[in-house]
Amino acid sequence: MLNVRLLNRKLSVYSLIAIAIIALAMSLRLILILLHWPATNSDEGIMAIIANDIAYHGKFPLMFYGQDYMGVIEAYLGALFYHLTGGPSITALRLGVILLIGLFFIVMYRLTSLIYSQKMALITLAFLSFSTLSYVGRLVLATGGSAETLLFGSLSFLVAAYLSYTYERQASIRTRLLRLPGYLLFGIIVGLGIWSDMVGLSLYLMSTLLLVIFCWREIFIWGGWLIGLLGGAIGLLPTIIYSLQIGTSPIADLLGKAETPPINATAEQLSLWHKIVETFQVSLPTATSSPFCPVIEYPFMGDNTQRTLSCGIIQSSWSIGYVLLIIASIIITILALKQLRKNQEGLSALEQHKKRVIYVTRLCMLGAAILSLLIYINSAGPVNQPGYHARYIISLVVITPAILAPLYNAARHLRSELKWARFRLYGSRAILVALAVIFIAGTYIAFMEVPRAQAASDRREHLIKQLTALHVTYLYTDYWTCYNLVVATMNTKHPIICAVIDDQLSNKHNRIKSFEIAVDKSKRPPFMCAKDLSLTTKDTYNCLPEAAAQANKTNSKIGHYFVRHDLDGYVLYRAEPKS
Repeated sequence: MLNVRLLNRKLSVYSLIAIAIIALAMSLRLILILLHWPATNSDEGIMAIIANDIAYHGKFPLMFYGQDYMGVIEAYLGALFYHLTGGPSITALRLGVILLIGLFFIVMYRLTSLIYSQKMALITLAFLSFSTLSYVGRLVLATGGSAETLLFGSLSFLVAAYLSYTYERQASIRTRLLRLPGYLLFGIIVGLGIWSDMVGLSLYLMSTLLLVIFCWREIFIWGGWLIGLLGGAIGLLPTIIYSLQIGTSPIADLLGKAETPPINATAEQLSLWHKIVETFQVSLPTATSSPFCPVIEYPFMGDNTQRTLSCGIIQSSWSIGYVLLIIASIIITILALKQLRKNQEGLSALEQHKKRVIYVTRLCMLGAAILSLLIYINSAGPVNQPGYHARYIISLVVITPAILAPLYNAARHLRSELKWARFRLYGSRAILVALAVIFIAGTYIAFMEVPRAQAASDRREHLIKQLTALHVTYLYTDYWTCYNLVVATMNTKHPIICAVIDDQLSNKHNRIKSFEIAVDKSKRPPFMCAKDLSLTTKDTYNCLPEAAAQANKTNSKIGHYFVRHDLDGYVLYRAEPKS
């Protein structure tokens, strides 16, 4: 293999190609965020507010505002980039996400190289670079949890695989002591991952199982379990401190919410069959980057196609293919383990151990995928918003090399005397090429959505100008509008502070209590409701009928009190009593 010297280090051609792929992936994402894609939303707005509090107000929050079970690594990175780029912006905030994704790509290259090969690692990188863009911008938006799950989930497997790979049963006491920091590191990674978002739990459980299988002597005899728990406590320290502050456990809160079905869910929606159908027709294709027939229940977050028969067939076929690849990868790996047991001649004990680690690591990764799907199906996630909740199985992205492996292996081996072998070879190559084309098309779609995202940004700016002209500083509005306005105007001469109301004009989903209190105490704050229901979620935040009814009722009693202002996609009811 040709090597190239760079900064006094020899880099293989594989490494150079990997660097080029990662650089391309990061460049694509940087271009997109500079073009303001995807359109921001209030979840990202909360993260921007947290980053602003860190950067300019001396605050050190431990958890996502109003969501006590999610960490704020992206906010701290955003605060750093606020200073580096000269001020707060959604673009600066998203640079932190891009950094996390870049680290994830590096870890995946190392992990895939260890348990497969460098060639397989390059193929995995290439697929990840494009496929993760078509997932409705989830890995560009700074909404917390997703990028961290991928990074810490893959890193936990890399550290566990490396510790298992280098384990020696007859190691000296000094060697065993020197390995203990590895368990500390593993614990910190898992702790940080759980603090960030518990959706990666299946990855952390299976990577821990991998460690126990191969390193149980160091774990249970030499104190690895204690060191690992110490590392976990360090990683979970923000959660622990926060739990002591509020007197409850954020983790228990999350588990309770995951099991609690939506209030308006029907008996049919709560059935196991419905959850399975929604998982395999919507959530699984969305989480694994299928660009066909996207289903995002919130129209302002992306395209939302109709649930037609043809789309159902396409998405079901995608999911069936994905599951078949999982099964094929499991069977191939189990057969390889059996073959290793039968043919041990010519292999040293060390070589046998390393091969076993490789195969078991693959099985544990595949087990994490199955566990993730089972947990999701049994949760409230697929009940009524399977597209939006697809992020709960984003950990499936980490097992991409295990999914591609059966196709890659079949595509590079040919026994010309067998017709089936030729069919398998060319069929696998065709599927790999088709997947590559599909994921590239997904990236193309992302760039085609840029004008729509920019239009949403322009529309918000025009709305802010209209509110400024009306001298509106405090107001009540829906969740998906509120924090967008706050972020767009914070640190300006005319900041807007809002409180969230639902379709009954009741306080709901206010993540920042100080904003709610400020609006309640302000003098006659107006109500602003979406006239264009594509700007919010109509089932919860369609407040216009109730606002209009109350305004008309008040006006009929005391005269011309509430004045209606038609804005850009909204209606504002403002109290303008005659003096």
